[in-house]
Amino acid sequence: MGKQYKVGQFVKVKVTGIQPYGAFVETPEHVEGLIHISEVMNDYVHNLNQFLSVGQIVKAKVIKVEVDGKLNLSLKENEYFKRQERKKEKRSVLDEIRETEKYGFQPLEERLPKWINQSNKHLEDD
Repeated sequence: MGKQYKVGQFVKVKVTGIQPYGAFVETPEHVEGLIHISEVMNDYVHNLNQFLSVGQIVKAKVIKVEVDGKLNLSLKENEYFKRQERKKEKRSVLDEIRETEKYGFQPLEERLPKWINQSNKHLEDD
């Protein structure tokens, strides 16, 4: 029998695959796990590929050990991802607009309501 993992333990894992709902990972002892997209940071994550890539090694917290030994993990307490979350909070609406430009052209009329809502949200947060 391999190494036993416990809830609350931190472990370094290697990302082996990325799906829209989460990242598949593996420990050095070849125990498989999943970091669900909701466990990357407290804020909404639209695209997991912006934060993780196959082959990347990250430190994750064990939040559940399944009956079959597979791990459910979280990055919310990883300092790197906490800093990314704080950076994201400080981004301006213009940064978000520039980021969306790479996804193709949408008429200004379609985008304007979203930009107004984002701007109003930032004003309310300040």
